[in-house]
Amino acid sequence: MGLMARMPIHVARNSAQLGIFSAEEIQAGLQAGRFSPTDLAWREGMAGWTPLGEWAEFRASTLSPTSSGVVALAPVASAIPWELGKSIGSFFATIKVVLSNPSVLSTGRYAFGDWLLFCYLAVLFALPFQIVHIMIAGDPNVALAELLKGLHNPQIQKAVEQLLQKPASSSGLTVVTTIGAMIFAPFLYAFCALVHWVGQRIFRLQVSVERTVSAALLATGSLILLTAPLQLLGFSMTVQLVVSFLLFVPVCVIYFRAFGSATGVNPWVQFGISAFVWFILCCCCCIIPAGMIGGLAAAGGR
Repeated sequence: MGLMARMPIHVARNSAQLGIFSAEEIQAGLQAGRFSPTDLAWREGMAGWTPLGEWAEFRASTLSPTSSGVVALAPVASAIPWELGKSIGSFFATIKVVLSNPSVLSTGRYAFGDWLLFCYLAVLFALPFQIVHIMIAGDPNVALAELLKGLHNPQIQKAVEQLLQKPASSSGLTVVTTIGAMIFAPFLYAFCALVHWVGQRIFRLQVSVERTVSAALLATGSLILLTAPLQLLGFSMTVQLVVSFLLFVPVCVIYFRAFGSATGVNPWVQFGISAFVWFILCCCCCIIPAGMIGGLAAAGGR
């Protein structure tokens, strides 16, 4: 029995896994309001999931005396700054939590409207960096052509010539187009999260749609703000590509740590599901149509 008491415990709420914790962490969380007595829990060796309030070792932690002497359940409250109050300060405090203590994200309620607003605020803060990028980068076709010139390949050189022949877009039009794209961007991120939720269901993970989408908006919004200064490197596409390559792994770590904590699923599992989903999408959207076109071309040539 002593060995079993030291085994880690899986905790879930509203069909969403909150994570794996020690008995001490759960006891402290019940007293602090991080966990609820109605949260379901399971450890290896048990036949099924049981509310924490029914665990003998946590029963004392799930009760709190009221002034009338009646025993009441300990309240459950989110510890995420953004859910405690909407302000510029809570926005940046939440970004700090994402970077320094993502485990706090497991306490969130994750209402879709709250995190859609969070993502829009991140886009708004990133917009000035994007506008500066447009002003200093110039015509993207020319920048790409200059980058490709060093590759001595006849086909690539033809593409370079075509890029240089294209008329340059005005900076004003590019800014307006960028603002329009950024207005719809959070909904695009939400749609991608919905696709990821389908992947979770394939692997039988019981995480709600709203929590999955909201967690993705939280993680994506944080990265939008954190990577916005990279737009100031627009003077050199080569430098931008090199820096982006170097930051790829750290960015993935930040994203999936936050996303995993918010959904109550191991970050590596979420990374694997994401890789699986996008591999399937690439196969459906690229490889299969290309094969069909190639087959039709071959049939037409007979």
